[in-house]
Amino acid sequence: MRPWEVALRKFLKPWKEKDFVEAALLTGSYALGLQTPRSDVDVYIILSDDVDWRKRGNVVIDGVLIEYFANPVRQIKRYFEKEFASYSRSTARIIAMGKVLFDKTGVTEDLKAEAFEYLRKSFGRPNETWVELSKYFLWDVLDSLKDAGERNDPSFGYLYYMALSRALEVYSKFLGVEMPPASKVYRLFSDEAFRKAYLFPDFPDNEFVSLFLRAMREVRTENVEALISHVLGKMGGFSIDGWKLRTGV
Repeated sequence: MRPWEVALRKFLKPWKEKDFVEAALLTGSYALGLQTPRSDVDVYIILSDDVDWRKRGNVVIDGVLIEYFANPVRQIKRYFEKEFASYSRSTARIIAMGKVLFDKTGVTEDLKAEAFEYLRKSFGRPNETWVELSKYFLWDVLDSLKDAGERNDPSFGYLYYMALSRALEVYSKFLGVEMPPASKVYRLFSDEAFRKAYLFPDFPDNEFVSLFLRAMREVRTENVEALISHVLGKMGGFSIDGWKLRTGV
């Protein structure tokens, strides 16, 4: 047995003995066999609905860092719904890809089935007001980046990656797809096997993906400008000259 498995077994023992604990899942990179030397061991504890609390924490056992979440079943289902309304499937993905460590009641079968339903479910599209405001904010963040670059401002690096993040966030929501997490976005866009392991579908715009990866590899204002110009074009175009937005109060 490997050291992390020994540590995990020690961690699980007191949880498994509690009557209000129904199941536990191994999640994250260790569940997929994609861990790195800096990966922690992610564990999701499923509690009975009789419990009126939730918990998360970290503990080091025999030199192994374990991060854990403990939630009653009803709270997990609330996360499914709440996150989906915010264009995220974080908890649904955790449950769907999780490896069952133990299950006293069979609860994981139902939760996994519901999680996969959320993974297949389509997001709605944002309204016209959101689209117009988002196009303006993309233009504005690009303009700020250009200004910082021309002045050799130390904030250039910060603005550069903020512009990348903003472009990805806006375009993902516009297309009705989930925004990839920052820590995984490069591998999700560049590694098909990694993407499939984490249950992310292909991003629906290959040109955007190519422009985004180029902007990550080569830190140049022109690369961000090309990316944002592509997004603005797909969103219907944008000109700052004469731009206006009238809404009700």
